[in-house]
Amino acid sequence: MTHTGTPAPVTLSAEEQAAISRAFEAAPSLFSLLSTLRTRRMGLGYRSETGTEEAFDWSSHLLVKQREGPLAYESPHAAAPLSEVEEALVAWAAIGPNGIVTADIPVQGDLSSLLSWAGRTVPGSSNDHGVDLFVINDRGVHLYRPGPERMAPVEIRGPEDYWKILHWYRSGLTTISDRRPDVAWATAPPGTHNVNTMGALQYNANRPGSTWFLPVGDVGLEWVNLLLSSYQFGGFYLQDPETDKPAGCDQWIKPGFLEVGFPLPIFDELALMQHVTEAACVVQNIRLACEALGLGAWAMGGYSDDLLLGAYPEVARGLGFAFLERDPARNPSRTATCLGLPGVLDACVVPSKQFPNAEALVTHVVERRYARGAHLSREDNWGARNGGPFTPETLAQVVEHPRAHIPDWVVSAAIDTVRYLLEKYGCAPAYTNPVRAKFSCQVHHVDLDFYRRFHAGGEEPYLATPQLLQHFSDWHPGQPDPYTRG
Repeated sequence: MTHTGTPAPVTLSAEEQAAISRAFEAAPSLFSLLSTLRTRRMGLGYRSETGTEEAFDWSSHLLVKQREGPLAYESPHAAAPLSEVEEALVAWAAIGPNGIVTADIPVQGDLSSLLSWAGRTVPGSSNDHGVDLFVINDRGVHLYRPGPERMAPVEIRGPEDYWKILHWYRSGLTTISDRRPDVAWATAPPGTHNVNTMGALQYNANRPGSTWFLPVGDVGLEWVNLLLSSYQFGGFYLQDPETDKPAGCDQWIKPGFLEVGFPLPIFDELALMQHVTEAACVVQNIRLACEALGLGAWAMGGYSDDLLLGAYPEVARGLGFAFLERDPARNPSRTATCLGLPGVLDACVVPSKQFPNAEALVTHVVERRYARGAHLSREDNWGARNGGPFTPETLAQVVEHPRAHIPDWVVSAAIDTVRYLLEKYGCAPAYTNPVRAKFSCQVHHVDLDFYRRFHAGGEEPYLATPQLLQHFSDWHPGQPDPYTRG
């Protein structure tokens, strides 16, 4: 059973079909990939501590010079961007649709905390799809978001399903900008001399020819959902760290309702940790996919994600996300509060244009479960429409069970808490930025000659796998092969 909106299959060329087949059928086993998994930071067209000045015309338009060192190297090869098929495979591995989740949480044990039953290749707290994938390449900045509908409980069963990889990439990719963001290794506040907001390691970040896969998380969505779950099933309530009293939900502090205080800053940190876990899984999926394809995957985290998102436009526009102007006196941790990218990624934060008050914010997250077409809705139910995960009889029992629905008092208590935080701190969440993009992965074609020069291994450096050495002949036949020795 599939939903009525199943798209017509994409017709793949013989080369595209062969390439996707090679990824699914000829790649080494998972355990073999783990044995060779390495970060390969040097890509075609990159440089390393050459001591020569270089113009970053492709990003910040700065003149930059990295001090000369023992790994001085300037790639003699032209940058070689990833093909569409390569990007589509990596994006799908990172966070693409893979069918329907099992939803095997007891109804009496917080099944209602799941915000979706649509499966992705990456796990996520409450399966809330709160992490999106931005793709930055020579064509600009794009959002990869294939959507919540599923064509089958297991999407890729064999060659007849390979077309979906390109379908999801083409139909699910929205272009945000036609150029790379204006951030690079030397991006720093004006007048500074020893500040590197993008991190000392990131000299080649955002280089032409590379594809930067950037997970961006709506931590606010996870925060509100965690609040609802804690109030309904955990018995915890948010506690003001300054007064040690309940954060606005006093009337619900009684046996059988809310009984144990949870300090607000620790709760905010917990929501952030749940986002970081998902983003880390996205990056690991990318690394494994690249190891299978013979691509370089460079995990990065030593940069200011606030700067990258756009918190400091006087330094760099970044991705152009909007930020809330907060009163410093009511901002205890000096947190930059991101509102998202208007109309593209509207973060769960109050106050914002999308969520002007506590009621709007909490109601939005509640309705992710119960609005028409959602997975716990009685009308146009997602599971019935998409064919799972439950049998029709089980689905009917789940949807009608009282514990699958959030009690009115929980919603009221959550609204009271958010309202309290808004009045005291000027926003909610208060102690953590509701949008984070701290961990990502840049993918490129590896400059194998760099490793031949500096690394041990005999005839070839130890990190040169068969899939790396054969990459250009397999994936770019007819093009000059920069991996040819000599």
